[in-house]
Formats: sequence, C-alpha cells, structure tokens
Amino acid sequence: MPERRLTWHRGSVLPYASRWHTVLRACALNALHPADLPTSRTRPNQSVDLLDIQAGKIDVAALSRALGEPPAIFEWSTLDALPNPLRVALAVPQPRVCLACLASGYHSALFSVALLDACPIHHTPLVDRCHCGAPFSAALRSPADFGTAGSCPCGRLHFFTHESCRRPTMTPDMTHALTSVAAWLHSLSQLIRPLRLDQALSQHAPGSLEWLITTAQSLGIIYPTCLRPNTSAPARIEIVEYGSLSKLVQSQDRPPPTDVQENRRASLRETTSAIDVYRALARHVRRHVAPGGDRWVSRFMDSCDPLEIAERICCSSRAQKAFVAMLWARSVEPGVEQRCWPYRLPSLGFNGTLAAMVTADCQLRGAGAADNRTRHWLECHAARVSLGVRWRDAQARTTAAARLGLARWDNGSPETSWNDSAWLALVSPFGVRFATSNFTNWSTEPRASKSLRKAANVAREQARHDAMWAASNGACLTCSDADGWHVTDAIAPVDLDVRRRRLLGWQNGRPWCWFYRSAGRRFVARWDHAPLQALGATRGNCYSAALRDRLSAHLSNHLANCSASVDHRARADSARTSKVASIPVSGWIAATLCWTTISADF
Repeated sequence: MPERRLTWHRGSVLPYASRWHTVLRACALNALHPADLPTSRTRPNQSVDLLDIQAGKIDVAALSRALGEPPAIFEWSTLDALPNPLRVALAVPQPRVCLACLASGYHSALFSVALLDACPIHHTPLVDRCHCGAPFSAALRSPADFGTAGSCPCGRLHFFTHESCRRPTMTPDMTHALTSVAAWLHSLSQLIRPLRLDQALSQHAPGSLEWLITTAQSLGIIYPTCLRPNTSAPARIEIVEYGSLSKLVQSQDRPPPTDVQENRRASLRETTSAIDVYRALARHVRRHVAPGGDRWVSRFMDSCDPLEIAERICCSSRAQKAFVAMLWARSVEPGVEQRCWPYRLPSLGFNGTLAAMVTADCQLRGAGAADNRTRHWLECHAARVSLGVRWRDAQARTTAAARLGLARWDNGSPETSWNDSAWLALVSPFGVRFATSNFTNWSTEPRASKSLRKAANVAREQARHDAMWAASNGACLTCSDADGWHVTDAIAPVDLDVRRRRLLGWQNGRPWCWFYRSAGRRFVARWDHAPLQALGATRGNCYSAALRDRLSAHLSNHLANCSASVDHRARADSARTSKVASIPVSGWIAATLCWTTISADF
C-alpha cells in the first residue's frame, strides 16, 4: 500500500478500540481492497485476520500513519501483547460484540476474553453470532468481504452507522470500565512461567487457568470484578522473595562480573542451576535425611527380591528412607546406578543430564528481561520445586510398597502432572516473588540437643574407661625408658580419653591394646587382658631405636627375674602371669612399634 492518507477523522479511535472494528471503519470510508491494506509482506494480502495481527501480517505503524493516529492508541487493540499460551487459554477464537457498544460505534478486543461474559460498560451479555446464527468472522478473505465490511453478510446486523463510522458517539470516559481488564492482562503478560505450565495452558488442561488466576492473585495481581468469578478452591501458596530495588540495580562501585570470568568458570565445570540444586539436595539426603543409605541400597541390590525388600522397609525406618532416596535418585538422574551403587565411583562422575520432566520444569518462559542473577535464582527455585515433587512421589511409592508387601523400582522416571510442579514468578521494582502451591518435607533424622549429645559422649567414654580398668588392673610387667623392665601396679589414666586400637604385624591375629595418658603426662600402652604396659615420655618418639634394641636383647634375660620379684598380688594372678610368659618376644616388639605410631593420635 502506498504511503497516503486515508479519509479519516483524527482522534476518533477510542481507548481499547479493536483493530478489527477500526479497519472495518477504514474499509467502509475508503472502499479499500486487499491490496490497499498495509502489510509487512512483499506480496499483497489475500486474507487478513484483524484480531491476530501477527498472523495477518498487518503493518500497524503504516496503518497508524495512514489514519493520522498515534501508534500508542492501538495498545490493547488486539490480544497480541499476551504470550501465546495465555492468549490461547484466555481468548475466544472469534469476535464477540456488545450490541449497545456497536450502536455507539465502539468495539473492544477485550470483549474476546473468555472470562468476560458481559460488557463492563453497559452490563449486557456479549454475543458471538449474528441474528441469523452465523458467527462473526475476524478475517477478510475475499473482495466480497471487503465490500460488505461493517455488517454481517446477511445484512441484518451492522457494526456501525453512517454517523458512528466517522466518529463514535461514545465518550472516552465510558471506556474506563475496561481499564481493570487491560491492567490485569498486562500483569499476566509479565509473569514468568515454567514450560510445562505453558503447555498445559495451550492444551486447555483442566484446572490450569484457574490455578494461574489463583496463584497470580497471591502475587498481587488483582482479579477484575467484571470477570467471571473464580470458583476454584483456594490453595495454600508459598511465596519466596528475592532482592529489592537497591539489590536488583547494579552498584556503580562494584561492577558486575565480566564475561571473561563467567567463561573461565564455565570452562572449569560445566553445570546448570538445576544440576547444582540436585547435587546440594543429594548431599543433604546422604548426610541428614537418609544417613547410611548406600549400605541399605547395596543390600537391596544383593537381594533383588521385591518381597524381602518390602519386608525390610516395613521393619526399619532407615531402610524405608534409603529406598525413598534410591527411587528419588533414579527418577531424577538417568544411569545413577552405574555411578553410585553398590559404591560411589568418582572416576565416572555426574553425567550432566537430568530427567526430561525436571529439565522442562526448570525452563523459564517470559524471563527475557531478567538479568543473569535473577534467572539463576528462579531456576534454582524451579529445580527445588521439581525435585521436591519427585521426592514426594518416591515417598508415596515406598509407602505403597510397604503396604502391599511388594517393592518395585522398575519405573525409574514416573510421569507427573503439570500441577505437581507448577509455579509463577513476578519481577517488580521491589524484587522478585516466586509462588508455588507445592511443599516438600525433607524430614531429617531426629537429632538430640548439644547438651544431650555431650552427656551421651561422656557416658560412652566412662563405659570404655571402666571396661578397660576392669580387664587390666592389678600388677603389671612395665617397661619404661628410665627403669627398664619392672613390676608395678597398673597405671590409671588421668582422664576418660582411653582409646582401643588393634596391633598390626602380629602373626596370630590382631590383638587389642589400650592407649591413654597417665597422671605424670606420660603415655601408656596397655595390653588388653594381659598384665603388660609400656611408658613413653613423648608422643611420636617415646621409644627410640636404642630402646627397641634393648627390648629385643634383654627381654628374655629379665623376664624370669621380673617374674620372680612379683609380690603376692602377682602370685595371686598366676594364670595371668603364665599368659605373659607365653607371649613371643617378636610379638611384643611389633606391638610397641605399632604403639609408637598410634600414640601420635593423642
């Protein structure tokens, strides 16, 4: 279409007037043909959709210049400002009109909102058909349609009169009743959504639009009173906020990280926000929710009997949590069996892929204007919601297995509904708000208070001290650097720090030995269930090479003399003394050498 002015009364386009009605008025005033309409195509339009300007390829800027109207007047003249999934869910495919508005020469594209049953201006029902029963069409497909522009082909209903075609008789103040609807649609277009919610809205999934409206209200988006009342039951919505106006605006003193730093970090470890959240939650499960779960999973794999596994998870809460953790990991990470069980293989590492459902839940829609930090925060919370859904599903499957007595794990990635992991987010000057109706209880193992844990530790140390002293008191054959071999009473520990260790290098098994400190700040090595003890002045080098040589050379010579000088307490324990004589010299040397190393732990 050449750049020429059309016959038009400037200022006759009222707020929220539809382009469908405006183009029909221009066609009636100027007797336009398909080739006369402005288009972004190289060839003239043969068919024009006046409600969907994107599909009709109408050049709105050229149309506004031809009419002499400012381009801003065409705001909300169609519903193209809405994202496509929202437009599919909210709009009806054909025009709807208010007969009272048509009599005044006015029509709004907001009448196509499916939730709007009556005109907010005149409170009369909206109709989508002519008196003849034919539905209104938003497309001009032939020259005949251009010739009958402004009325139904039957001629019984006209969209404007000769006077209202030039200038509507309705005043601009009357269109303020549509402001709340336009503001609501604008707020909905700013929402950040997951991919699966968009798919549900595009497919008209039951309850998807109602959930969107309810959750949007929790984010502060006011639902207009002129729309159809929302009859869905109110759900509990969790709101998480991030940042403020001062935090979202980059500081002038500290510039944001450069792309070079981000690329260097990405080269070190390829990861995503969802993978980081999965790693963090998996670590939390291993340490706090199901500690020791890998051992239970190894037992499950060794058994491979669904009946036996079901019996185990019925009898043990730890086994039940381990089974939940196994099902959760299999539903999130493909091929987790090769990496984690029966034991973790660091050489394999994480393969960097998550289940398709988790990936879809973490894909953001409508976040084109958000910065990298905001996108990272949103992706982390989206992953948190999606992984929590898989955890609840694993809990339900484990409960069903325990109830039925049959543990099954063949379905590694069960399908979940869009509603299970749905969420919405809104970016405002005051920060980012994230809303979801899904909650997950990552219940950890019960843990006592610090005072109770300290008391339990003291009780364990006291029990270990009493057990050692009951088995090793009385007269003992003692070896020290200063006095050599001699017989003395058993040396009592100065505190409860008594440690029991095995002696390595022994030919017949690995006997036990006690290590502790004495009142003289010396270290004591006590043979378990035998009257032998050794003293050292330092930690690491309490026995030097000369002492070890003296032990090997003089142990056999002094053993008989030391045994003869044992007093009546030692003679009363003759059975224990005979055990001392039966200990080989090489064994005791190995024991003392082992104690030299272990004493460094003190």
